[in-house]
Amino acid sequence: MEPVRLPLKDGAVTGAHSISLTSSSPVRHRPLIIGLHGGCYDHQYFNATPDYSASLASKAFGVPFITIDRPSYGGTSRVLPIPDGSDFTQESAKLIHHSILPRLWNEFGAPNGCNCIVLLCHSLGVMVGIAVAAMHAQDDNSAYPLGGLIASGMGDIQTKVMQGDNPSYPKVDEDHVLCPVQLKDALMFKPGTCTPEILAQSERLNAVSPIAEIVGFATQWLPVWKEQWAPLVKAPVMFALVEDDPFFEADEKEVARCVGAFVNSVHVEGSLLRGAPHCIELSFWAQGWYARCFGFAMECSASFSAAA
Repeated sequence: MEPVRLPLKDGAVTGAHSISLTSSSPVRHRPLIIGLHGGCYDHQYFNATPDYSASLASKAFGVPFITIDRPSYGGTSRVLPIPDGSDFTQESAKLIHHSILPRLWNEFGAPNGCNCIVLLCHSLGVMVGIAVAAMHAQDDNSAYPLGGLIASGMGDIQTKVMQGDNPSYPKVDEDHVLCPVQLKDALMFKPGTCTPEILAQSERLNAVSPIAEIVGFATQWLPVWKEQWAPLVKAPVMFALVEDDPFFEADEKEVARCVGAFVNSVHVEGSLLRGAPHCIELSFWAQGWYARCFGFAMECSASFSAAA
């Protein structure tokens, strides 16, 4: 992928893109897919190695893909300190909705013949993705078209091991931590679910993370998301959990409960990936998962065009 750094009114957004449009592509309705990484990673999550990258599906289908550093990660604008009465997810979603997505749409979406944006969100990135989709649905003057939301790795009920456990990773400064790589890999990957090539990239893929998000999601997001945020989403949703997720209870009933929260979405589908680790995109399931995500995004694009 090629590096991205675009100025914003009060800062910048950084990441990488795969823009590979070919005249031979049969895709008539094309989405712009934007990846929102989880905690303890940055934009490189969706472009870990040449064999474990969203760019493979992007080039195969001729569908543009952008992976960004979420607010307060990498080189993207900070949202710290959090104002009273708000939280990290809300402030991140505001920045993404009002500044980042309009900038990306004008730079990469409309000029490349795309008709909508589809968000591909993983783990803690799901929180801000849902909040952005909710804000978009309430905004009659949105500066970009949203066609769909893909969410994986963020459930509703923490596993018993994780309940009440506030991560105490080593601090980088007063506002940020860095998770030890050995601990992180043990959580993110079940034995035998990824290649040594991926594990060799663990140091490079590890990212400094804001404490406000790592600590706050259990108390500020999980208790309210099904009532406060999910019902506002109108765009199509593809929701997935992995079996035996280390962070969340994950079975068919739990997937159904989470899917059921999106009561006003025009279309919702859910699935449980058996055997896969938390970090699907870095595992043996990666390219199959990416194919599903790009397929769903193209369906969203076609539906968006039909509804116009």
